Amino acid sequence: MNFKSIFFIVLFLPLIVFSQSSGLESILFSVESDSKKIFERYLNPLMKGAIYSTNSGWYNTAKVHKKLGVDLSLRINTSFVPSSDRSFSITDLDYITTDVDNLPTIAGDNRQENLFITIPKDGLYPEISTTVKAPRGIKSKLPLGSIPAPVLQLGVGIPFDTEIILRYSPEYHRNGVDMSLKGLGVKHNLLQYFGPIDKFPLNVSAFASYSNMDIDYDIQSFSSIDGKGQVAQFSLNNYNLLLLASVDLLIFNVYSSFGYSGGNSSFRLLGEYNLEYNSDSGLPITKSLMDPIDMSFNASGYKTTIGAKFKFLVFSAFADFTFQEYNTLSAGISVNFR
Repeated sequence: MNFKSIFFIVLFLPLIVFSQSSGLESILFSVESDSKKIFERYLNPLMKGAIYSTNSGWYNTAKVHKKLGVDLSLRINTSFVPSSDRSFSITDLDYITTDVDNLPTIAGDNRQENLFITIPKDGLYPEISTTVKAPRGIKSKLPLGSIPAPVLQLGVGIPFDTEIILRYSPEYHRNGVDMSLKGLGVKHNLLQYFGPIDKFPLNVSAFASYSNMDIDYDIQSFSSIDGKGQVAQFSLNNYNLLLLASVDLLIFNVYSSFGYSGGNSSFRLLGEYNLEYNSDSGLPITKSLMDPIDMSFNASGYKTTIGAKFKFLVFSAFADFTFQEYNTLSAGISVNFR
């Protein structure tokens, strides 16, 4: 199995699992106002967790590589979903009734409730109804119940005591999935402007980054609803503005950072969905929806990271923990030259 396949399986396991087994598409049977509330609240931990996971792990030291020095690293970031985001209230839904007050989010428990859906009559249709299963949580299928993201990146020293960091995954086109990931970070040594202090093992740098990820996922083959062209689209953009500090010794270093980060993600459900309801006459009624879901999610705030790296000749192993809305644990290995 090549790196692209491993990358996709680890990063998008939550998306695959919920698409194939959660029954989320059944919520399309409800009126638009209710379905959008459930979609947004159910997916919220995945969309926010992906922002925090993919926006972590850019560095393991504040020290900047010498010109043409290289650092190739692979790490896994995993963001922990707060308990408050493992379920959501449904007491404000207009045309859905059930025996419970809340449902699990995608990061919640494997619990599935019956939902009785009513569509009020209008000029074209009489009052119609149906009963569906609510989407279940997949917490037990997620590593540590968290949202993971593998990261492969390359750092290269350039003039002016600066380092550029590239994140890139070759485009993935398999099994109905099209995925791309690109990112750029810049680290600049600040102590070079303070004379002799630059000779000490303390390093302080400014860091900024931006990355983008896009996924198209063909869900037609396992959708429970008749239709055509059914595709889930996921897009994510994020950024960091940080101050880094580290103490770099011969065989290990400790590092930390503080600053502001954030991002936005979007989810679209495209295609045609043919929904069949019961009516008072006893005859089934079919309604069709086109491109029914288009929503966005945002996450931002201050964060603090602490970590350590151990060096073995040209190889290093490191781990750090970031305190933010979705606390994030990162660990990985790297190969360093110069």
